[in-house]
Amino acid sequence: MKQNIYDDSDFAKGYDNIRKEGKGTNANDLIEIPNFRKMVPDVKGKTILDLGCGYGENDKYYKEKGAEYVLGIDISKHMIDEANKENKVDGVEFEVLPMEDISTLGKTFDMVISSLAFHYIKDFDKLVKDIYDILNDGGYLVFSQEHPNITSFKPTENMPKGHIEVDGKYYGVFSDYNRLGTREMNWFDKKVLKYHRNFEYIINTLVKAGFTIEEVNEPVPSEEGIKINPKYNNQFDRPYFLIIRVRK
Repeated sequence: MKQNIYDDSDFAKGYDNIRKEGKGTNANDLIEIPNFRKMVPDVKGKTILDLGCGYGENDKYYKEKGAEYVLGIDISKHMIDEANKENKVDGVEFEVLPMEDISTLGKTFDMVISSLAFHYIKDFDKLVKDIYDILNDGGYLVFSQEHPNITSFKPTENMPKGHIEVDGKYYGVFSDYNRLGTREMNWFDKKVLKYHRNFEYIINTLVKAGFTIEEVNEPVPSEEGIKINPKYNNQFDRPYFLIIRVRK
């Protein structure tokens, strides 16, 4: 199943608002993006494929850091339209294409990156194999996703959140961690599907495909980030994100 919730006009409006109104103060900007970029190797002279590129911010960033060529793909026409408006520069292209179909590109790349998109993909095994096939020898895959301790949780009427707060600390409420599969959440009054995979499954799938694990990061904000938004001190209690770098 290929999910394209971001082309729903109501959902897209809500998502655009929280990303743009909260620019510089949200978890993406203060935690995920800076830590993700630290994990990406030197891009000078490299060709890069960005899976689920969204607004294309990373694509413009890496082109300005010296990448030879960057292709950003996303299943959402709305996202690609926004990317072309905001982040299109020479050497960067955007294309409406589900990441499940990357084998149709007929190209190889030095690097594949993906920011907070893999938890929307049903067939992780196939995706990882497809990425391996389109990477040049020695190429890198760097991706982030929601942390498995986040994706595992199934909300109920009696336990609507995956944490409780006691004395200013977040305590994670875990359930169904080793029950892999679909999770349904309501976001902007729309049903959104995510796919939970535990840490074991993620790592073993990458290894079985032939990748070498180079680095794993469960990121926390910097001291400056906590000053900007103090609530993210809770990331020392319960991380939102998981970032992994592997090499072919």
